[in-house]
Amino acid sequence: MKPSNSITINGYKHIAYHSDKISEKEMIAKSESFHQWLDKRRSVREFSTESVPKEVIENIIKSASTAPSGAHHQPWTFCAVSNPLVKTKIKVAAEIEEKEGY
Repeated sequence: MKPSNSITINGYKHIAYHSDKISEKEMIAKSESFHQWLDKRRSVREFSTESVPKEVIENIIKSASTAPSGAHHQPWTFCAVSNPLVKTKIKVAAEIEEKEGY
């Protein structure tokens, strides 16, 4: 029988944390690979006209929502915008805010 992935503490279900142990060599290789991947990131000032599958957007939001936060409250809101006019308004507002910040 497969061990349970969740535990109950004070009546609340929690997912048990299990850390995979990796060698120092693998840790270094993974950190180098991660750095190379991040180093390719660039700020983007334009929106693509290519469509992105809704499932991809949902997976990205699910991933972002797992980021640590104080007392595990995740005090953020995510909005997926597909309307080109709304995207343009967001871009303009962000550029104004950026200029004010400098």
